[in-house]
Amino acid sequence: MSSAVTLTRWKNLALLLSTMLAVATVSADELLLRDGSRILGTVVKKDDGALEFETSYAGKIMVKWDEIEEIRADEPMKVMLSNDEIVLTTAIRNTADIVTLETGTVDEPAPVELAQSEIAYIKPEDWRLGKGYKLTGRANFAYERQRGNSDTDELDFDADLTYRRLKDRFVAYAELERDKDNEKNKDVTTADNWQLSTRYHRFITKKWFYGGVLAADADDKADRELRLVAGPLVGYQFFESRPMNLRTELAITRVHEEYKNESDNNYTAAGWSIDFDKYLLDEFMQFYHRQNGLMSFNDYNDIVWNTWTGLRFPLVYGLVASTELQTEYDGDAASDADDLDTTYLLKLGYQW
Repeated sequence: MSSAVTLTRWKNLALLLSTMLAVATVSADELLLRDGSRILGTVVKKDDGALEFETSYAGKIMVKWDEIEEIRADEPMKVMLSNDEIVLTTAIRNTADIVTLETGTVDEPAPVELAQSEIAYIKPEDWRLGKGYKLTGRANFAYERQRGNSDTDELDFDADLTYRRLKDRFVAYAELERDKDNEKNKDVTTADNWQLSTRYHRFITKKWFYGGVLAADADDKADRELRLVAGPLVGYQFFESRPMNLRTELAITRVHEEYKNESDNNYTAAGWSIDFDKYLLDEFMQFYHRQNGLMSFNDYNDIVWNTWTGLRFPLVYGLVASTELQTEYDGDAASDADDLDTTYLLKLGYQW
C-alpha cells in the first residue's frame, strides 16, 4: 500500500472525526452566564425564577434566571407569554428589565423585545398547552420498633397525589397512624388513626378555581370512629411552580361525626385549607406547611384544625427525608380526650 493512499485514508478519518465533533458541538443548547461561564447541554424548561438545564456531566441542574445572560438553542424553543401566546425562538438575551427573543430566520432575524413579566415559561410542559396531564406525588413512611424496657410498634404512613390538566386538578391525601403496646404480650392498640381527603378544582382563570371537597377520618385517641366532610369550595392559586407553590381554599361543608361513647353529631361548617411549599438554599431543602380546618356555624367555639409543618431534604433517585411537626386541635373532642395533640416525625419517602 502506497504512502499516498495511507495519507489519504488518515485525512478522511480526521475529516470524519472533525465532522462528528462539530455535529456534537452544534447539537447542544448553550447557556452564557453573567459571570462569563459557558454551559452546554439541553434546556428542559423555565418555570418562574429558575431554568432547568440538563448536562451530560451533572444531570439536571437549576440555574437562577437572573444569572443567565443568553440562551442559544440548537432547535427553536417554545416560549409561552403571560397572555398564553406561543413564540418560537432560537436565542434569548436576558437583561435586568428586557428579554429579547430571536425569531425569524438566519437571513432575516426578527428580534422581539419583551418585559420580564411577559415571559411565563420556556419550553412549557404539555399540560400547560392543553395537551395531556401531569401526575405528581409523594409517599412517606416512618416505623419505630422498641424491645426491652419498652415493647412497642409504631407505624406512620402518608401519601399525596396531584393530577393536573390545564383547567382541572384532582388532589388526594391519605394518612395512617397505628401504634401498638406489646408489653406483657397484651398487644394493645394505643393509636389507630387515619384520614383521606380528596379535592377537585376547576380553573376559571389562571388563579381562581372552584370545586368540591370530600374527606373522611377517624381518630381513636379522640374517641371518634368516623367523620365525613363534603361541600363546595372556591380557591385562589397564588403560585404554582417547582420553586414555590401556594394555594388557599374556602368551603361550606356538611359534617357528620360518629363517636364510640357519645351521640353522633351533624352540623354545617365553614372550611379552609392552605397549602404552601418553597425550595430554599438552591434546593438543598424544601419548607412546607399544610393546614385545613372547620368551624361550626352552630357554635363558633367548635373549631377543628390540623397542620403539617416541616422540612424536606431531597436525596437521590427521588428519595426524600423529612422532619415534621403535626398539630391537631379538636374543640369538639370527646369529654375524656385532649383537645390538642402534637406529634414530631422523622420520615423517609419517595417523590415523583
